[in-house]
Formats: sequence, structure tokens, C-alpha cells
Amino acid sequence: MCNTLKKIVVVSVFTGLFTVAAFGQRCGKERWSVKTGTDSGAGGVDLANPQPATISQLISLPAPRPLPVDTRFSPTENTAFVVNAILTDYKFETGATGDSDYHLVLMDDQGNTMVAEIPSPSCVDPSSHFVTQITNARTEFDAQFSVTSSFQTANVPVQVTGVGFFDFFHNQHGAAPNVIELHPVLDIQFNPSPAASDFVVSISPSAMHLDANGSSSLGISARTASGGSAPSVKFTVTGLPSGVSSQMSPGTNGKVNLVLSTASNIPNGTFPITITGTANGRSHSQTVALNLSSAPETLRGQQWEYMLISSTSEQDVVDQANKLGAQGWEMVSVVRVSGSPGWRAFFKRTIKD
Repeated sequence: MCNTLKKIVVVSVFTGLFTVAAFGQRCGKERWSVKTGTDSGAGGVDLANPQPATISQLISLPAPRPLPVDTRFSPTENTAFVVNAILTDYKFETGATGDSDYHLVLMDDQGNTMVAEIPSPSCVDPSSHFVTQITNARTEFDAQFSVTSSFQTANVPVQVTGVGFFDFFHNQHGAAPNVIELHPVLDIQFNPSPAASDFVVSISPSAMHLDANGSSSLGISARTASGGSAPSVKFTVTGLPSGVSSQMSPGTNGKVNLVLSTASNIPNGTFPITITGTANGRSHSQTVALNLSSAPETLRGQQWEYMLISSTSEQDVVDQANKLGAQGWEMVSVVRVSGSPGWRAFFKRTIKD
């Protein structure tokens, strides 16, 4: 029985190594001990209590200058984080500069991206504090996708648990501005069920017009995924053009009013602004088309009406744009959002008498 068991173990290990070798086995070098948990500080990472975080929060963290060689940058690299995002694409890192990691690109509702990496277990020393979790994450990913040396599209919701890590920039696909990563990934869940604390943001109207020296308001609300109110959500607005200011004020029934005001020197045109709600380590965004005129429009034929469409693909956006163009609609902007449908486009046309 013992000899049989040994043979099974040997065959299993050989098969795993052969699979990696088929891609071209090559392990990493730069900060490799920190990436794989064999550095002196790895034991201080609290794996039992990962901290909820959003991509927007992580990519705003300060990065070390210079990067330490084989020690951790506290507190970020001493922390395990849990991030909910969209896995946009992935690949096996091979070739002359590859390290046999699985390279994952994560994206939030605002289009922010960051990288997550799952090292090859065969490149992780058995003494690593993370070896069990890394092996588990690699198995979870292999059960969902067949990884190759070329990027493949996924576009699926995921919940990723990993250790904070700062890399140096070398043109990584999906790299964050501060080059923060989840490295290594310790656990990954695909299409996770909405948590009780998750929420949905609603905004009305989805498009608005403002003249110079004017003001108007939007109604913002949030509800939990189960339908109840979510009063602890914090809202922020980004993408405001010059000459436009904003102010949040409490409304009725748990809603928030966003008041937008314009100065006299605003630009002409339509600008997509993003309103983001954040709570419990999760964030969700909606986009509003803000049309600005530097002088009030006096003729009805110069006034605009607006339309918002949702599409499942880029080609669907093009098809709908062609149909609407024949009706006098002009595309103002198009934004990519997480989930399905994955695209929203804004159109305008002049109001006819």
C-alpha cells in the first residue's frame, strides 16, 4: 500500500511539473522572496483577517521609493486584502522574461485596473508562509480556465484575496499607476454571490444640461443587493470640467442630492462625470452626461435632448449608434462599465419645433 501511494504521489508531482514545463518553466528573481512569502517579514502578514479594499483605494496608496529588495514596505505589504472586481483577462507569463506566474487584470466600475499574480507552486519554496494558499489559488484558477501564454478575455466577477505588493513598472498589462498588485493571490472566487453588505447605486437623471452661472441637482440613492436601504454609503464625484463645482447634501428617504454649479467661464461640450459610492470595501459607479453651454440658449432649436443606451459589446454600440444616427442622434461619449451590459453610451440631438 505504501509503495502504491508513493507511486501516485510521484506521478502527480511529475504531471504537474510536466504541465508547467510544457509552457517553459522559469521562476522569478526581482523581490521573489517577498512575492512568494519566504522573506523574514512574511510571517507577520495576518492571513486570517484579510482587509476589504477597493481598487481605487489600493491604487491611491503611496509606493516606496526606492523599492526594498527583500523586505516588506509597511503597512501595505504586511496586509492581505480582499477585492471585488471584474477579471478582464489573464495569461501565463512565460518566455525569456516570464516567471511562470498567472497574470490577472482586475478592473472596477470606474475602469481602474490593477494586476494580481498567482505564482507557480513549483517556483515557491516549501518554507513559504503562503505555499498552501498559493497552491489552492492556482488550483481554483485552473478549474475555471485553461491558461495559455497569450492574453485571453474573461470579463467575469471575482473576489480575490491576496497580499499587497509593489512592483517596479515594466509595461505590465493592466498595471496600476502606483504599480500595486495582489501578489501572491491566496484565494479567488468566481461569480461570487452578492454579499449582504453589497449595494447598487441609482442616479436620476442620467444626463443634464447647465448654462454658465447656473445650477441643477441630481438625486442619488443606494440600496443593498437584497433591496434594503444602504445609509452608510459615501458618495464622491470625479471628472468635473473646469468651472463646475459640486456639493453633496442629504435628501429625503436616505437619498443624497448632488448640486452642480457653474461659473461664467465654463467650456462648451458634453462631459461624462462619474459618481461613486463606497461602503464596506466595495465601490460602485454610475456615469452622468453633463452638457455645458457658456451662454444661455434662447432658441428652442438650439436646445438638446439626451438619450442613454446600454450595450453588451462594442459591436452592439456601433450597431445602435448607426440606427440612432439615422434619427438625428449624435454620440457624445461611451464608457465601459463592469458587469453586464458592459457598455453605456450617451447621445444628444437638437429639439425640433
